[in-house]
Amino acid sequence: MTAAWFVAATELSDVGREARDVAWDRTPLGAPETWSTALRHVVQLCFSTRFPVMLVWGPDLTLIYNDAYRDILGEVKHRAGALGAPAAEVWAELWDEVGPLFDHVLRTGEPTWTEDKVLYFNRSGFVEEGVFTFSYSPLLDDDGSIAGVLDISTETTQQVRAARRLAVLDELHVATGAHVESIQTLGTAVVKVLDASVDVARAAFYVKADHGFDLLAETAAATQPDVEHGLVGEAAHGGEPVVAGATVVTPLQGGRQGVVGALVLEASPRLPLGDEYLRFLSVVGATVASGLRSTLAQREVVAALRERANRLEREAARERATSLALQQAVLSTPPEPDHLQLAVRYQPAADDLKIGGDWYDAFVTRDGATVLVIGDVVGHDLYAAVTMSQIRGLVRALAYDHDGTPAEVLRRVDDAVQGLSLGVDALSTVIVARIEQVADERSVRTLRWSSAGHPPPVVVRADGEVEILWRRNDLPLGLGTERARTDHAVEIAVGDTFMLYTDGLVEQRRVGLQERLVELTHALAGAHERDLDHLADSVLGQMVPHAADDDIAMVAVRPSGAAPVTTLAPAPADDGVEAECRLAAELASVAQARHWVRARAAERGAPAAVLAAVEMATSELVTNAVRHAVSTRTIVLRFRGEGPAIRVEVCDRDTAGPQPRSGRAGLPGGHGLHIVDRVSRAWGWHATPGGGKVVWASFGW
Repeated sequence: MTAAWFVAATELSDVGREARDVAWDRTPLGAPETWSTALRHVVQLCFSTRFPVMLVWGPDLTLIYNDAYRDILGEVKHRAGALGAPAAEVWAELWDEVGPLFDHVLRTGEPTWTEDKVLYFNRSGFVEEGVFTFSYSPLLDDDGSIAGVLDISTETTQQVRAARRLAVLDELHVATGAHVESIQTLGTAVVKVLDASVDVARAAFYVKADHGFDLLAETAAATQPDVEHGLVGEAAHGGEPVVAGATVVTPLQGGRQGVVGALVLEASPRLPLGDEYLRFLSVVGATVASGLRSTLAQREVVAALRERANRLEREAARERATSLALQQAVLSTPPEPDHLQLAVRYQPAADDLKIGGDWYDAFVTRDGATVLVIGDVVGHDLYAAVTMSQIRGLVRALAYDHDGTPAEVLRRVDDAVQGLSLGVDALSTVIVARIEQVADERSVRTLRWSSAGHPPPVVVRADGEVEILWRRNDLPLGLGTERARTDHAVEIAVGDTFMLYTDGLVEQRRVGLQERLVELTHALAGAHERDLDHLADSVLGQMVPHAADDDIAMVAVRPSGAAPVTTLAPAPADDGVEAECRLAAELASVAQARHWVRARAAERGAPAAVLAAVEMATSELVTNAVRHAVSTRTIVLRFRGEGPAIRVEVCDRDTAGPQPRSGRAGLPGGHGLHIVDRVSRAWGWHATPGGGKVVWASFGW
């Protein structure tokens, strides 16, 4: 006969009513009418709440639970007699994980808290995953001793599983978006993501091949490969996902390419195989299929853009090659009249896709006058280069065959531009200068010029004075104006330098033209002491030390009589060779020579500036010997020194002396001995007994 209190306590609970049929007197708890007041209160609480509650009591931790907890426990354990059974038997597969928690509460009286704990146990006929948040609390008997444990739980399996699956889908979105190189890289990335998912027991990625489908990557070996290949073929043929038991096969469409692969997913045996689970696997397949379609579409777009970029690059290269050919064709080597020195320079803009219309020209006319031309056609493209060549040709032809003044030449060019309908594309700034001289007046020349909208010329006098020739500036060519053009004149004597340039030399962003012209005068200070080639290089280096925004053309002229570069000097007194180094006559020896002589000079205490000068001069002297002493197999490098003075000698078997070259456009090299002359105290060469020569340079500090 059941105790009245127990009947009342279990009246509203299905599990409670079942508890009346348990033979409690055969358990360590005994019949309910013998239970302590404390236990009765806990049992009444357990069956009166709708929250999942389980309690264990007594030495065997006998189990009592309510209706809500039965869903956590599962029907299998409930029907197997979990009510009134020892907790260690009911939770045998979990006892290694939860048993220590019970022991902790019983021993210390301290409650526990466990959040989203993943547990695997059999509650539906197979070992499955469950996720729970629960707390174990001590239960006190009437005498105050700890007699049991109260477990209040909530199952979070669905929430945790949903969040976990969403995270997998997010990772797949990222993986499919990040790996667009090929289907292979995408498939490998997808399988790597799915390999870490507990919701997928197996994933396999197949790609289409000539004979069918090849396995690209998998997380585990297939238990039935032939069956799986059959499912892949079925899905590919039908173009729709195929579900076979716990396996979902999704065909992967490639747009116009049709089916290009397949994704095989197998459900985990530890998860209930229901509609919700199969839908998740289908969504995974659809996500990968969508990512693959996007990847292939993106690849097509990228391929199209790349092809367009390549086409534009090829077109730009052709345009650049044509423009360069035009410019190189017109940047000819200037003449070398016996009464004038000429130097020319052309430096393209930093942006190698912008080929401009800058040019220089110098030639001797039919009547023997020397004509200098500098010009700049508006624009930076192939059309500008073509127009530049046309304008240059007109100026050259009309100035060569006509003894008129520069203004008359420009007027005739303007007429030709209009008559030939070259149009506004021919808009350009030009200076034409003509140097006149009679046979008995070679010390002073009259230079006449006319400017069509071009920056002003500059003259550097033999005494170092720099003058910007501000004169009336007529309109550029190509405007169709009827206004007269003006000639200007200036006398230039031996040692004077007259220079023309294009605006790229003096125009700079955020700096005014007047300020830049002042900088040009500073750059030309002392130019009367330098040879013409050094002057041109120095001006470019100071005015445009970095990459230029615009093309630059320059032409400079100096009446002969300026001091030439010395190429032969007497040998200094032989004060004994301090060190000697033999080198093979090949360019690879230049670096070795440079380092060797720098080390010797450093040992003598030469300052940094002298070390740099010695190293630079040695490099040029050895390079000249390698390139020009054709009969030499071995070069001897000697180092001499006394006090704050040193001398470097380069000995070879060639008898021809070094010849400085002008270094004009179109001629390779030619600056080596000019550099030696500039950085050394003195230099020279002398023949050696038995054939050969010594080229030397001295330095001091």
